[in-house]
Amino acid sequence: MTKTSNNLYQIKISLTGAKPPIWRRLLIDPDTTFQDLHRIIQLAMGWQVSHLHLFQAQDGRLLGDLAEDEDGMMNFEDESTVPVSSLLTREGQALKYEYDFGDSWEHEVELEKILPGNQEEPLPRCIKAVRQCPPEDVGGLPGFYNFLEAMEDATHPEHAAMREWRGGEWFDPEYVNLNQINEDLLERDALFAQYACDEPPMAAIDFCGLSPNQMHELLQNPFNCPSVFKPLFNAEAVNQVLDTAPIIRMAKVLVTAMEGKGIRLTGKGNLPLKQVQAMIQAGGEEIVFPMARFGKARSEEHVLAVHLTRVLLELAGFTKTQKGHLLLKKTAETRLAKKGWLTFYQDIFSAALSQLNWAWIDNREGMEGVQHVAPFCFWLLSEKGGQWQPVHDYLADMLKAFPQLPLTAQPSAYISGEQQAKWALDARMLTLYRILGLIERNPEQAEFQEAYKQTMRRTALFETMFVRA
Repeated sequence: MTKTSNNLYQIKISLTGAKPPIWRRLLIDPDTTFQDLHRIIQLAMGWQVSHLHLFQAQDGRLLGDLAEDEDGMMNFEDESTVPVSSLLTREGQALKYEYDFGDSWEHEVELEKILPGNQEEPLPRCIKAVRQCPPEDVGGLPGFYNFLEAMEDATHPEHAAMREWRGGEWFDPEYVNLNQINEDLLERDALFAQYACDEPPMAAIDFCGLSPNQMHELLQNPFNCPSVFKPLFNAEAVNQVLDTAPIIRMAKVLVTAMEGKGIRLTGKGNLPLKQVQAMIQAGGEEIVFPMARFGKARSEEHVLAVHLTRVLLELAGFTKTQKGHLLLKKTAETRLAKKGWLTFYQDIFSAALSQLNWAWIDNREGMEGVQHVAPFCFWLLSEKGGQWQPVHDYLADMLKAFPQLPLTAQPSAYISGEQQAKWALDARMLTLYRILGLIERNPEQAEFQEAYKQTMRRTALFETMFVRA
């Protein structure tokens, strides 16, 4: 490309949401193409060029690698033909770069300064680098923070597994080798040619009809993804089927019991057994407490659905514990009276997706990526959930869309990463969706040997809330 400017761009690349911040400051030629900028970001940040990527300008324009869009569904511009100077024209202007749609590493690329082009050293050049970028496939920022906690504490129960996952290498989040970054930047053409020759082909990614832009929108906010689902739904239709959700039936019993002076908790802080049994009966024993065929519930902690209902009410800001009593907040009481149970349900639903730690559901560490990719199942249900379909088909579709998910599994000589990913998707995602009333299963509980025969479909509640755009 013919050089059209004598200026230099000073840009800052920041990993969005990282605390403490992780960023790089670079000098580049304004005529650098976005294809080359992608390579520069990969080398400067320390990524491994293992996943898809996309640029998004402030006006919504998308740029990417046409080789990653063979069927044309992504509808982006060819990054190899667009110079950075065509989208970043003034100081303070920024755009977004996303790498790995599973872990969703978002970066802000900001044009900090436009400098006179009298630099003698070769470009591009990194002039400041702060902190090391996360390892690939660690599970997004939540997984990275868990990784750091385990790596920094030799007594942590996951320390050995994390060290093994890292190949025995130590990880210092503060370490950055600026000289090595600049050496790699100068050799980037040769390095990327080597990537193309040496790397095994990436597993085929199948978004089942969604474009990557739609997928990104869905994963970011399943309640506000207008290119996938209509943002507004028929409230009257939803209200007619709202009581089909086990969590609503249990919440109504719990809220009724909290009226007045609240519920006196046990010495361990649990709901009294009488209240637990009432919620089991309201939610449906087969769904809420399938272990009933082996024995009676002994406490709230032994009934996941009951405990989950209480936790979500607290996360949504409806309840508080005071002087040994579980109380309904006055603000929640007023909101419920004015807005009704649909708004109540939406708040619980939102808390379940964004505030609840899903690893708590199956009491297992790792596989944090499951929570991030789970909204994709809403699309699958809208696609084929009208009929009974094998549960394992849904799990397989999830892994086709996110083939890197099994790589975040804990190392095991007995269970493959793929099987661990499927178990986590089932135990966390599908369990939660069943309690929220979005799916039903047949049979509700399958014996281990017969699990592959279990089927599922979407509910009427799902159909009224998630209407295709």
